[in-house]
Order: sequence, then C-alpha cells, then structure tokens
Amino acid sequence: MRWTCPVCGGGEYRALYPAPETGTEGGVDAEAFRPSAERFGRALGDIVECLSCGHGSLLEQPPVDAVAAAYAAAEDPVSLREEEGQARTADRALAEIEELTRPGRVCDVGCWTGSFLVAARERGWDAVGVEPSAWASARARARGVDVRTADLDDHGQPLHSCRLVVLADVLEHLPDPGHALGVAHDLLEPGGVLYVTVPDAGSRLARLLGRRWWSVLPMHLQYFTRPSLTRLVGTSSFEVRSVRTHAKAFTARYYAERIGGYSPSLEQAAVKTLEALNVADHLVAPDLHDRMALLAVRR
Repeated sequence: MRWTCPVCGGGEYRALYPAPETGTEGGVDAEAFRPSAERFGRALGDIVECLSCGHGSLLEQPPVDAVAAAYAAAEDPVSLREEEGQARTADRALAEIEELTRPGRVCDVGCWTGSFLVAARERGWDAVGVEPSAWASARARARGVDVRTADLDDHGQPLHSCRLVVLADVLEHLPDPGHALGVAHDLLEPGGVLYVTVPDAGSRLARLLGRRWWSVLPMHLQYFTRPSLTRLVGTSSFEVRSVRTHAKAFTARYYAERIGGYSPSLEQAAVKTLEALNVADHLVAPDLHDRMALLAVRR
C-alpha cells in the first residue's frame, strides 16, 4: 500500500505495531475516543514506521468525517474527577513556559474541559480555547473560560493574536499534524511560544510493550518519537527550545483503573488496595518517560 510519512514525506516504511487479529472492537466511535479509554493495543489498523525519520502512523487513515463525529460526541465523566490533577500538570508547564515569555493571550487548541486554561487564567493569562467535543467544551465554559465548540480550523481567533498556543495531546489524533502546526504558527504573534505534548513512541517503555503499549489506541493516528516531533516542529517555522519528559498528575485511583485495559481483576484489586490504604484519591505524577513535552518559539 502507498504511504507517505506526515513528518518527512518519505514513502518507505516497516511494520511497527500490526493491527490485532481480533479487530479494533469498536473502531471509530465516541466511546473509543474519550481520554480515559482503555482499548490498549487496539489501533484502527497497522501502524508503520518511516525508514527515513522514524515517525510512526497508521498505514491507512480512517475517514475524516467519522473521526470528527466521534470527537464531537465524546464524553468522559472521569475527566471531571481528575480536573485538579490536570490543572496541577498545566501549572507546572506554565511555570516553564513563563521562563520564555510573560503572560498574554493563550489559545488551547483541543482544550477538553479547560483545565490548562483555568490554570493559565489563575496565573494572569487571557485564556481562550477551542474544543470539538460538545460535552467537554460545555464543561470548560461552566468553569468560566472562553471556549468555542469547533474544530481546529474554526478557532475564531484573530491571526497573530496569541502569545502562547497549546497543543496538548492533540497532534497524535490528527491525520495531518503539520497542518495543525501551521494553524498554531498563524495564531502566534512573532516570538510567540508553542507548547506541545504527545506520547513518546520511541521511549524504552513503548518499545518494550510494543503493540500493547497503553498509547496504542483507536484515537491515536500518529506515533511520534523525539526526533520526529522535533523535525516536524522545526520544519514548521518554529525554533525548538526544549523537549522533556512529561509526567501527568492524576489520582492514584485513575492510574489503578488504567490497569483494567490489561486485566479487570487486577484493576479491582489495585483500587481496593488503594482504598484500604486511604490513598486512592491522592494525586500522583509518575514519570514513566513515555511522554514528552516540547517548547518552541515562532520564527
């Protein structure tokens, strides 16, 4: 099958994670596209790796309209329980961002329930966002932040109006991540900052787990490595300033529940143990070195 790398344009590839023989168990639907989905290893098809730059992506992309409909209908009540940890993760990121620039307007593209924007607002940023999920964007507005229910190309913001654009856990969901970076570039003022987070498919843990890595999911169309992410951002008129591991704060209960993607019985045991120790709702941020955060400046 003909395939073109979305990072370097190469056409030669090798198999990275073959699709499971039993199918994807749901495929493109709102349930599979919620953030806390546990369909580990159930990608929508074969995942291949570019022989030129090492970037991974689906060999065949799903229908664009089906993906858009799934995101528009996605809901995830678990996200409401985890908003404190999400805001803490965002606050940590903002402290690093503010070493590069002072607060101004921030647009979070794909902001989900608005936790990054809430944290930014509390630090003095003018916070706006765009989110395709009707449920998640309504929750963001209920938290008092200005969020538009729309997709990437309907963000509603003036060009060159933002000091910071956030693409947190977004690029891995897109058939054309370079286009999203172009949109971010157009939104930023000269010298503005881009903040990106994605899973790291080149990490030791990802390579060890292979297709059963918990970031191999129906909703993920791209599988970035540090070199491939740096290359794509760098060729999109940005100067990359840093790439670091990205630990996310969630309750201990949340991390225990993710075990259910491998073993429901082990999940139940883990949750019961945490509850017995009275630590299930404590926030934790284990750094498994299989996620990365990139900071870049608009040229």
